[in-house]
Amino acid sequence: MNDKRMSVTEHLSELRNRLFIILGAVAVIFLVGFFYTRPVLHWIISHTPVHHVIVTGVTEAFFALIQLDLAMSLILASPLILYEIAAFVLPGLTAVERRVVGIIAGPGLLLFIIGMAVGYFVFIPIVLQVMLSFTGNGIEPMWRLGSLLSFIIDLSVPFGIIAELPLISGVLSHLGLIHPSMFSRYRRYALLLSFFIAAILAPPDALSMTLMALPIYLIYEVSALVARFTYKAPDAANDPTITTGPDDIG
Repeated sequence: MNDKRMSVTEHLSELRNRLFIILGAVAVIFLVGFFYTRPVLHWIISHTPVHHVIVTGVTEAFFALIQLDLAMSLILASPLILYEIAAFVLPGLTAVERRVVGIIAGPGLLLFIIGMAVGYFVFIPIVLQVMLSFTGNGIEPMWRLGSLLSFIIDLSVPFGIIAELPLISGVLSHLGLIHPSMFSRYRRYALLLSFFIAAILAPPDALSMTLMALPIYLIYEVSALVARFTYKAPDAANDPTITTGPDDIG
């Protein structure tokens, strides 16, 4: 740990400076990225089964570009954001905690991006196709730009978060904070929670909800498998929760 002790004022000053760096980086990427949001938006929509997208308000297209630009800026600036957060927190952590943060930061960002990609390229087309099938013959579906973009972002981001679970379970299991048997004990609740999450995120039909719930539950099983292989029992000599009885001495 860092031997230099900082006052509350110095901590707040450092926090303010790092927040300024983060906000400045996001602002620069946001301003530069605005010139590229239109082709990115067209690329995103072109990879969906939706063929007719409309705008119903004067400012709808503008705010859709702003929404996309902000999401892109946060994703592109995430390495710097993670670095600034780690640089502020790490001096107060132990060596083990620093190593854990280092393990989570890099692979965690990669898993988040992979999870978002899976949500966008795999599940969003399936869900949209199911929704379009309800229109039937003789009905031409037209989707609002803002509504479609919000749907894509709101469905992709949760998949990125869910993709982090195996890494988190592996780290916690390696530290001895959770036991692999916990996953077996809560399996039925995980299945129910998977369908509950899918019911919130997916369109209101059984097929879409099932298509989303099963991958979420699969992530739970992968997390259980990772925890089983990475589990490290806590050291009885250093674990304050393990007491030694009088018969164990000598």
